[in-house]
Amino acid sequence: MKIQKNEFLTHGGGLLEVLKIATPLILASSAHAINLFSDRVMLSWYSEKAVAGAFASGLTSFTLCCFFFGIISYTNSFVAQYSGAGANRRVGTAVWQGIFLSIIGGALVFTGWFWGEGLFNQFGHTPEVVEQEVVYFKLLCAGGILLFLNTALSCFWSGRGKTGMVMIVNILVTCLNIPFNYALIFGHWGCPELGIAGAAWGTNLSAFAGLLIYAWFFFVPKSSRRHFSTCSNIFDLELFIRMIRYGTPNGVQFFIDLASFNVFIVVLGQYGQTIQAASSIAFGLNSIAFTPILGIGQTVAILVGQAVGAGDIEHAKRSVRSARTLTLLYMGIMAILFVVRPEWILWIFSTTSPEVIRNTKIMLCFISAYLLFDGLFIVYSNAIKAAGDTFFAMVMGASLAVVMLAIPSALLSHYGYSVWIIWTVCVIYIIVAGSIFYGRYRGGKWTKMKVIENTGTLPVEQDLLLKD
Repeated sequence: MKIQKNEFLTHGGGLLEVLKIATPLILASSAHAINLFSDRVMLSWYSEKAVAGAFASGLTSFTLCCFFFGIISYTNSFVAQYSGAGANRRVGTAVWQGIFLSIIGGALVFTGWFWGEGLFNQFGHTPEVVEQEVVYFKLLCAGGILLFLNTALSCFWSGRGKTGMVMIVNILVTCLNIPFNYALIFGHWGCPELGIAGAAWGTNLSAFAGLLIYAWFFFVPKSSRRHFSTCSNIFDLELFIRMIRYGTPNGVQFFIDLASFNVFIVVLGQYGQTIQAASSIAFGLNSIAFTPILGIGQTVAILVGQAVGAGDIEHAKRSVRSARTLTLLYMGIMAILFVVRPEWILWIFSTTSPEVIRNTKIMLCFISAYLLFDGLFIVYSNAIKAAGDTFFAMVMGASLAVVMLAIPSALLSHYGYSVWIIWTVCVIYIIVAGSIFYGRYRGGKWTKMKVIENTGTLPVEQDLLLKD
């Protein structure tokens, strides 16, 4: 038993290896969550209509981005599998295909600037909130290309397990975003008072700073150019098509998931500004629990991808088990906190009306009911998709989101059911989704998949992997 415990900690794919890669990603994801949370807090201080407008429009803009985000983020799996197979000179080429997709995606997302107002006028929100939503949405659409390019370039490090760089950039972005927001939302330090537009400008300016850092360390160092071909073999049509082939299902699933969730959020907004503001705060708090687990999910994708590239499936399975343990532990703690001591966090929103806070506490109880299954969904969906099982993830994930969340939410709202019935539907959907993806992982089909070409007998460049 002692040997088994030690192996669980230190063996390849054990807790220590997972934590080594996951900790920087958790901190990076947490930094992103702090960005979102600080936006909500400052906008709640500014006005109730601003915080209400930021949630729906922010989610809508990200829903618009998430198809390309899903494709581009799949660059991570290509980098991981090439790294695991020892084909390091293919790493830079894989990242470049993500850069090309980022430029295309950024141009298409920017079109939201021109049709966004018409979309939000159909949501049934109050005119004051719609005005806020349109401003925020337009500016976030303009900054969509920054999200894409940051994602593509970050895969150069994360796919190889060098997650410290991702952590540093994300923390820096957060450290810039908070003062940018403070200055631009409220008009401090000689800046104009822009309200909700200031929050969007703060997000875009800090993202641009992060992009400059990624670009410098991808293009400039000689070691990157020499060992990973970051400035040569730029376009590879076959690889570009293959990335679209495997990444598109990932993007479609991501898009439909977020679109369905956006329907849920829009429906909540139809129950009045109080419910909409409470939802914005509740999901801002949910991001504290959810976003760090995205870091563990990324770690699963990295370790499974590298293990699949190296042909070591047992290593992949151990990594998933370790990640599951960490996920359930963290999500369990957060679920208890949200139910037993929500006031430990809600005091930040002391200027918000008591009715909003009361509804937020109820929503946190619903969130606590699905947190563990949400964690399982993140772990197991990342595991199978990293190997190449993206088609199943698309079909099943999209079907569940539409049939179990979007359609029921819209119908229940239309026929006048309580908002808490709609929240119950959301809980059931996430529990079912987590269970189904666990079953798919246990089925083992992913163990026979791979997204990269046969790399032959290339030696793994361990010295380069360790030094870089």
